[in-house]
Amino acid sequence: MMLTHVVFKISGAPDVLAAFDARLKLLFAEHGIADECEEQHTAGALHYDLKVHGGIPFPPFAMASSDFPELTVVTEWIDAGSGVRGTATIARGALAEQKVENLAASGAGHAVAIKIDAGGFLKLALAVMRTGRDECRGYMLTGSEDALFRITRDAATGAIELWATQGAAEWSRLWHISGDGATEYREIDPVQAIADSDFRELEKVAQDFVAQWIWFGNGPREEIAIEAARYERLGYAVSDANLRSAALHRIKGSAGNGGDGVRYSTLDAEIAWVEVAIARCWPRA
Repeated sequence: MMLTHVVFKISGAPDVLAAFDARLKLLFAEHGIADECEEQHTAGALHYDLKVHGGIPFPPFAMASSDFPELTVVTEWIDAGSGVRGTATIARGALAEQKVENLAASGAGHAVAIKIDAGGFLKLALAVMRTGRDECRGYMLTGSEDALFRITRDAATGAIELWATQGAAEWSRLWHISGDGATEYREIDPVQAIADSDFRELEKVAQDFVAQWIWFGNGPREEIAIEAARYERLGYAVSDANLRSAALHRIKGSAGNGGDGVRYSTLDAEIAWVEVAIARCWPRA
């Protein structure tokens, strides 16, 4: 049976959190929760990271929430076997909000490629959706910058063109790779505005990708404390953009995991050229 990876987060006053944690430990024992649970707590937040077989262990957290109504429990999970991801909020002992998403269905519109180096730096991450026989669009980022992109390939000559944004909803940078591999770069002048419908679609792809895979080093301190602590334990430096530690844990088993870092891709053979071309061009001019 595949594991479900579930994370529970609770924030509030330190003294109330300490009492909540003590109560939860008793409930864990009563419910026989013996699966692996990694805890990472700060003065203002509790963080429980569990890998469980079968159902999500809502009851202990709901009961503890009932005992401490001033606290809100937020949880998110992913079931690797079914491809289902969800989020939920528990308040005053009851499920206040829940959202469930089928990744296999929602992710059908885009594939991903991720590469981090041995020090944890995000060398390249892509969310790619195919928009034509030899055309793709999507979102790309490294540990220090990001952009939307459009890339095309001439099937007859093998020539590739990559358009990219730079902080605005417009194509402002262009790389051309000839069939023999020569690469040229230029700034687009005048810049080309991205159609509103295309921009909304690309923005949605970027937001979904970030929500699942990325955390930002300049986020609120209390929100990134857990991720920063995990990176420190791994010996990784924190960058502007970083791969979520839970995502890193998920992909390590199926990724190319050598001494030079980790690479993971769901790009099929027909669009694998996209990652190769972008890595050759961007973000360098």
